[in-house]
Amino acid sequence: MSNHADVIVVRSGADHRAPHLGTLRIGDWEIPCVTGRGGLTEPSRKREGDLCTPIGVFPLRYGFYDPAVFGDAPRGLAFPFVPKPADWLWVEDTTDPLYNRFAQDGGGGGRDNEALFDLFVPVGWNDATPVIGKGSGILIHAAREDFSGSAGCVAVARSHLMPLAERLRPGMLIDIGFADTASAPARAAEPEAGGPESVTFRALQPGPRLLIAGAVHGNEPAGPAAIARAIAAFRAGALRLGRGSVTFVPVMNPLAWAQNSREGMRNLNRDLCERPVPLDNEDRLGNVICPILRAHDVLIDLHSFSAPGEAFALCGPADNDGGLEPFHRAAEEAALVRALGLPLVVHGWMAAHDRALAQRRAAGGPAGLAAHGVGTTEYMRFAGGYAVTVECGQHLDPRGPEIGWQVILNGLSHLRMIDRPLPDLPAPRELEIGEAILAADDDDRMIRQFSAGEPVRRGEVIGQRADGMPITAPADGALIFAGLTAAAGTELAFLCHFADRLARMDRSSEACAGSRPAD
Repeated sequence: MSNHADVIVVRSGADHRAPHLGTLRIGDWEIPCVTGRGGLTEPSRKREGDLCTPIGVFPLRYGFYDPAVFGDAPRGLAFPFVPKPADWLWVEDTTDPLYNRFAQDGGGGGRDNEALFDLFVPVGWNDATPVIGKGSGILIHAAREDFSGSAGCVAVARSHLMPLAERLRPGMLIDIGFADTASAPARAAEPEAGGPESVTFRALQPGPRLLIAGAVHGNEPAGPAAIARAIAAFRAGALRLGRGSVTFVPVMNPLAWAQNSREGMRNLNRDLCERPVPLDNEDRLGNVICPILRAHDVLIDLHSFSAPGEAFALCGPADNDGGLEPFHRAAEEAALVRALGLPLVVHGWMAAHDRALAQRRAAGGPAGLAAHGVGTTEYMRFAGGYAVTVECGQHLDPRGPEIGWQVILNGLSHLRMIDRPLPDLPAPRELEIGEAILAADDDDRMIRQFSAGEPVRRGEVIGQRADGMPITAPADGALIFAGLTAAAGTELAFLCHFADRLARMDRSSEACAGSRPAD
């Protein structure tokens, strides 16, 4: 780009508490702006209704204005502005053949927020050949008075609209990126359907092969947002890899992501393996993902959950030679999960799942195999590595992407892959997953939505059977993976017991260190 004044540079996300706040710059002229309430997103992960602004460099072709507000002044500017009709609309309906097109509806306008669009410039996103569901109506327009986030547009103060319009030139581009992105990214290609995208950074010095994944479930946006920020930071030089390699897979299940659903055709994080004859989307993904997992030593898998609650991490079993989940890297995994900085660590999933299957069979519920409990982290342990699942909070918690970002930084720091000291972190609380609380009937239900890790007391009423009898907590502990309802013979929730396995490992390590002779 020959002239920096020919590009509008938008940068946001510097404040994780308000990721929509940013700046808009043309040459030496800089003003505050806002982007989408959901933050920024990579073009391949942009979808209709996600409240995110796409990252990339996009053309600006024309603009519209309201003559009743601005008179004819915009017609005399260098950039091509035309009066907007009173019945204008931007088509966001994914079933409409005019999707992501400017149109007229034959009505008289009268939108509640019409003043925000007294002058606006469409951003050239998904408009050459619109891909249904990949986002529509990305505009530059006036911000609300409280400077709250937009639905995905770039917005500036109303007082800055005309000064901005006066600086626009034909053929201008808009470069949208994270606040710590130093230079303009390459022009983004339109996303293609298919397998998961991966980005790898390699250092010249040997070291761990780390894999960081997101969106195993398609309705969990925190992981992709945090990973996009990390990729941008590495590309801009804000993060530098000192040893080993790190591979980012922002969206493990592109079909589920495009649908904004937990699953594409089934749960990718169950019964994960390679299949010679794949029958569905998740079978085909397994044939791609399993080799990626085997090619790495360590996995950090970023998730989120539907119920309210604090972020937490899940790790695997203690070292063992058993038949269910043999493992010999528990010390390394425990050190990693402590370093990630989550307030709560949960372990014992595979053993709890196996016990739940026995409970199901005893209750006459649907049969199942222990292998059904194998997801990305279990497969990584099976392949000889170690892994941690991180639940970044509730799906739409605005803190989720920042939690994921800090987890990425802490993981890289712990593995000595970047030059960054680990923060001083308190020891996490621990829970061991115990017994399943099964639904005996499709109409059994919990009395309310319990948050992840919420404590309960023995005998406390937590649900109601279809016949009106109460469901009570069988022991003191905490609930996890609790829904409101479940199919008969499946889990309404799991009861966890308070544990101290990681703390005991810490004490054992300290005792061993203290018994070593001095050099």
